[in-house]
Amino acid sequence: MRTRSKNTANAALLLLCVAQLMVLLDASIVQIALPSIQQEFGAASGRLQWITTAYTLCFGGFLLVGSRLGDRFGRRRTLAAGAWLFALASAAAGFAPAFGGLIAARALQGLSAALIAPMVFVFVAALFPEGPPRNRAMGILSSVSAVGFVTGLILGGTLTEWFGWRAVFFLTVLTGLLVAAALPILPADRAGDRRPLDLAGAMAATLGIGCLVLALSEGGTMRDAYWTVLLLALSVLLLALFVRIERAAAHPLLPLNLLYGQAFSGAAVAAFLFGSVIGPSIFMLTLYMQQAMAFEPLRAAAAFLPQELTVILAANLAGRWISRFGTRPVLLAGATAFALGSWRLSQLAAQDAYLAHILPGTVLIGIGVGCIMVGSSVAMTNGLARDDQGAAAGLWNVAPQIGASVSLAMLVSAAGWVSRGQLLHAPQSPEALAGYRAAFAALLIYTVIIGTGIWLLLRRPAPACRDRAAGSRSME
Repeated sequence: MRTRSKNTANAALLLLCVAQLMVLLDASIVQIALPSIQQEFGAASGRLQWITTAYTLCFGGFLLVGSRLGDRFGRRRTLAAGAWLFALASAAAGFAPAFGGLIAARALQGLSAALIAPMVFVFVAALFPEGPPRNRAMGILSSVSAVGFVTGLILGGTLTEWFGWRAVFFLTVLTGLLVAAALPILPADRAGDRRPLDLAGAMAATLGIGCLVLALSEGGTMRDAYWTVLLLALSVLLLALFVRIERAAAHPLLPLNLLYGQAFSGAAVAAFLFGSVIGPSIFMLTLYMQQAMAFEPLRAAAAFLPQELTVILAANLAGRWISRFGTRPVLLAGATAFALGSWRLSQLAAQDAYLAHILPGTVLIGIGVGCIMVGSSVAMTNGLARDDQGAAAGLWNVAPQIGASVSLAMLVSAAGWVSRGQLLHAPQSPEALAGYRAAFAALLIYTVIIGTGIWLLLRRPAPACRDRAAGSRSME
């Protein structure tokens, strides 16, 4: 009986890994296609980033709602809705007739991913108990995430080079249909939570982050700095409104008391840092290798293979390290690896750029990804009651998306300002190289600041007695 239960859990984990792979596949597969999309639609560099930002912004903005929908309508049903919607949005992106239509389809993909990702996280937490079993499961999930990311890069390069950029979206249509068809493998779960959804909080958070990203990305192109300042001020007001709404809500999307635990809040900041580094760094390096180094799409995709193999190895080792040493050393090691990788990339040179700078920089970032993904997922699920797992799942997924949106806007603005607009117009010029260096130098400073915050939050362990009590309730 125990063997049968274990086999069922492993089969469910496999399906959840495929669902997670689908979400990350779509996030990475488009990266290699960006220069081809830019050529077809003639999009400026400040607009091009919205192919990525539209996805991450809607993904991050609605993740907390997605996690609550699982409690209300059933987690398996919510996962099914997300998979069907994801397939539809991918088809719309593949057939997009104009750049604006592509951005809208990417936003819809992000919305559907917000239904899928937290359900994967919650199902894994429910199927595997705290300790080595969950550490192992999270390590496998993180490894599959890395496989999905590198698979997306390779497939994106291959499909773009052979069939054009639209083919990358048609592939995710098939993946979404496959996941939707296989969902009966997952165990049935209870529904019927009729708590009202905090839509006001979700809209305040999404609009606040949107204004922030718009101000950062468009600040260098707006003729009047007044609009940039106005957008920044509006962003602060909306995010403050979100906090106020959450404090007053009877059933908030994000119970703020979760953030009082130092281990939980430190892990959330680490997840934010993970998103801030991995996506934006790949975005900038993809443009650099294809436009400044004249790499073909497939060659540019293969250049990230050592990084993703490093993620797979680091993620599996991180699960063991956490069982032996705890989450704090693993999270701090990941933040340190991020800083070292960003520093190496900030030294980009025109000669021998890949072997001397890109390869060591991306491998170091890969070590950081493995440590942070596993460490943050374990720290944010341990000691939680079942009713709080959905909110934790939403926050674990929303933090990287918000981090990616803010960091990408910052990097593109820094590169565009230093290069004086030559990043895409004269990609092999000294001004463009200086822009890329500036982007990674900004990422280094940003990483050091966030990493210091993680260290401060994790200096003292969180109270253990309450966590153990909550942990026992979570398995009921």
